[in-house]
Amino acid sequence: MKGYLKSFVPWGIALSLALVVGAAALSYRNLLEQTEDSEWVAHTHVVIERMEVLRAEVWKVENARRGYVLTGDPQFLARFSAGRDEIQKSQGALRALTADNPVQQKHLEELQPLIEKRLGLLDRSLAVHNAKQPDDAQQAALTLPGADLTEQIMAAIDAMETQEKELLQKRTERAQESGRRSRILVPVGMAVTIVLIVAAFVLLRREVVERTRAEEQVQVLVETLEQRVRERTAELEAQANTQREQAALLDLAHDSIFVRDVNNAIQFWNRGAEETYGWRKDEVLGKVTHSLLHTQFPEPLPKIEADILEHGRWEGELVHTRRDGSQIVVDSRWALQRGEDGSPTGVLELNREITERKRAEEEIRTLNRTLEHRVDQRTSALAETIKELEAFTSSVAHDLRAPLRHVDGFGRILQEEYAEQLGPEGKALLDRVRRATQHMGELVDDLLNLSRVSRRELSPVMTDLNTLAGEVIEDLKAGCERRHVEFRAGPLPFVVCDPGLIRQVYTNLLANAVKFTRPRDPAIIEVGQSDCNGRRALFVRDNGVGFSMKYADKLFGVFQRLHRPEDFEGTGVGLVTVQRIVHKHNGRIWAEAEVDRGAAFYFTLEGLEERRSAESPRPAGGVHAQG
Repeated sequence: MKGYLKSFVPWGIALSLALVVGAAALSYRNLLEQTEDSEWVAHTHVVIERMEVLRAEVWKVENARRGYVLTGDPQFLARFSAGRDEIQKSQGALRALTADNPVQQKHLEELQPLIEKRLGLLDRSLAVHNAKQPDDAQQAALTLPGADLTEQIMAAIDAMETQEKELLQKRTERAQESGRRSRILVPVGMAVTIVLIVAAFVLLRREVVERTRAEEQVQVLVETLEQRVRERTAELEAQANTQREQAALLDLAHDSIFVRDVNNAIQFWNRGAEETYGWRKDEVLGKVTHSLLHTQFPEPLPKIEADILEHGRWEGELVHTRRDGSQIVVDSRWALQRGEDGSPTGVLELNREITERKRAEEEIRTLNRTLEHRVDQRTSALAETIKELEAFTSSVAHDLRAPLRHVDGFGRILQEEYAEQLGPEGKALLDRVRRATQHMGELVDDLLNLSRVSRRELSPVMTDLNTLAGEVIEDLKAGCERRHVEFRAGPLPFVVCDPGLIRQVYTNLLANAVKFTRPRDPAIIEVGQSDCNGRRALFVRDNGVGFSMKYADKLFGVFQRLHRPEDFEGTGVGLVTVQRIVHKHNGRIWAEAEVDRGAAFYFTLEGLEERRSAESPRPAGGVHAQG
């Protein structure tokens, strides 16, 4: 038994040493892992902050462009340029910060073209606004894709933030796990060691002969433990230094960051808070936050405290008072910290000043209200003026009809009953008088039709454009019996519209095509639909004489004609009528042409559906009607 005990003593001591060394190695490894995890947590916070900066700069550019368009203030243009630069810097910073993350790099590759495209649209919008005659239609065409791009940009940033926050959660959990292991390993190792030492002392008490050697072994163990304590103390100091370094990183943030305990007493106050509020760190530690800053809450404080206890976080806008007495608005975010037992231990509060942004938003709202009031006044005045002009046009047109009929009637009587007395020259002059009178009558009829179109209320129904266009073509074929005219009607969609007015659109456009293809043999006239800049448009195309696009701005003016009256008859009112009808359907119309190469008129309608008619099928090659 004694031999067994003697042999167990050295083995017990060796085992104790092994356990101490093993516990030290594991603790050191856990410390390294905890330090690395803490560095990654801080890195992730920096990445998320840079994403928030990018998001804010995108909105800043949007608001600066909108402010400049609305007010013309060059300060907004300067903010726009500064915002563009900050966006580029933020993208570069994010690319460098996430160089080790291929997922985030892929997100950045997808985000960059979206931002470049959005900035391009904003530049074009500013260019349109700065034009001598701003084009509201171009502005409108840039607004919708711009809003879609902004939503895509924000969605991409949200996806990146989600990815980074998931990484933050994993790294935080890993750091906490390393800390828990360290706190468990050291006490367990020391407890096991102490147990073995006690056992050795019991054995040495029985073995008086080996007391001296046992005492030496104990001394060695004590010295080892003391060395281990010193090493552990150094490790704890290093850990404390790491925490101080992390606090120094928080000092680099421009936003104000502070930590308060459960009694709202300030425990940490970063440099951003000093710059924002004016108090130094040593002046605020231990003071109650809400009393110091005279915080104004958007809702009762007990409700906010209940929310953060339930959900662990809260965010909203607060009004704080600086040291100099001035008030600022901050975007505040709170995160609740809990101890190991789950009880609240403190609150991390991050505040970003948005005073200027709120002031700018209020100015924009005020400007919008002023502009809306002016627009309403201007709209009312224009509506009254248009109403008076239409009434005047209708009155004049009706008053002119009777004398024109008299002139034409008396001219016809002179031609029929006094032709021999007039002579050749008199007949020619009388012919010219009658033609001018008939042309004036056509002008009066067109003006009356234009007036009726302007006053008419829409009666929209689901309409098959195939049937409608086909009826118009059949009506026109009767006047083309002596010509070689080929009508090509492609498949047209169903659309909710006023069928009577849209019939007038096709009648005027097709009649123009028939007229201006008179020199062609064969004359080809096409009706169909196509994609124009991602939107479905209807068209009427011909191979007629065409026109120069430099005169295109005169196409839709009253009495504006691009050809000589002796070459092609007309009043110059038909296209104006077409434009009025299309505008009443919230659409737009435009033309494309070349001299002697034909012309094409495109128009869109609100609610145009890209759908073929099942009731009026068309063959793959289209329908060819020849007159």
